[in-house]
Amino acid sequence: MKKIAIIMLMISLFLCLFAKKIVIYHTNDIKNVLGRRNATFINPDFPPVLGGINSLSTAVKWEREKAIKNNDIFLLFDSGNFAYKSVNNDSVDFSVPSLYFKHLKYDIVNLGLDEISAGKEFVKKAKERMSVPIILGNISYKDAGYLTDRYKILEVQGIKIGVFGLTSEYAGFNLTENVLSQIIVQREITAAKELVEVMKANRCKIIIALTSTGYEHDLILADEVEGIDIILSGNEGSGMRKSVETPVNHTILIKGYGELSSFEKITLETDDIGNILSYEGVSVTLFEESFPWDKELNEKLNN
Repeated sequence: MKKIAIIMLMISLFLCLFAKKIVIYHTNDIKNVLGRRNATFINPDFPPVLGGINSLSTAVKWEREKAIKNNDIFLLFDSGNFAYKSVNNDSVDFSVPSLYFKHLKYDIVNLGLDEISAGKEFVKKAKERMSVPIILGNISYKDAGYLTDRYKILEVQGIKIGVFGLTSEYAGFNLTENVLSQIIVQREITAAKELVEVMKANRCKIIIALTSTGYEHDLILADEVEGIDIILSGNEGSGMRKSVETPVNHTILIKGYGELSSFEKITLETDDIGNILSYEGVSVTLFEESFPWDKELNEKLNN
């Protein structure tokens, strides 16, 4: 028994020597709700204050500094529906998102239906103006094909991480006839299977889906598509306090609440080539008391 205990201890120490830590922050459905507001959903009589984009910036800054100090990997993603959409669906403002995505140094941003609602020319404008990589894997344009990359592959500390994006296949219920006439919508599962195979062929050790499809759709996606390690979910208002692991393919799934009331934090422990050994996924409420405003970003947003 003593020999077995010693062997197990030696194995644990060996794994610790070569283990890596990956911390992922995720936002979704920002919908241009950026400022300070009272969290009446927590306490209607004495609501705590949410700090919005400026508090998120502080949280990201602190986590990134910690990752650099500890030689960990830090990644920052958004699942889409971040832009302001006009009432008439005839314009989308990308100038403000472009500013804060650049300041926070997002790694990848997926497009939601809000971003494509104003039509092809505004998606082209987003690609030109956004200073961070944008993706969308299941909507193309009849006369132009895909206007963004469908996926991205990040290689950090020797680990290949594939990230693809999806938006709702029910675009017909959310977009105008004019916009619908321009696009081809691929089924979510069909697109996911195709993109997962591409990333496997590129030897990605971790595959992440940024989705703006809704929780029930993401549960189906996790069960039907083998090979997705993490789904960072958006669309719809409700979120999850903790991640779940789906039973069929053991996909880690967490959905954000949106409008910058919180962000999702996934912490992975992996071996040195990226095999996931353990994980934790939680939602973190953006209390201003916990994350004081980033004054530098606030000045940029108000100039």
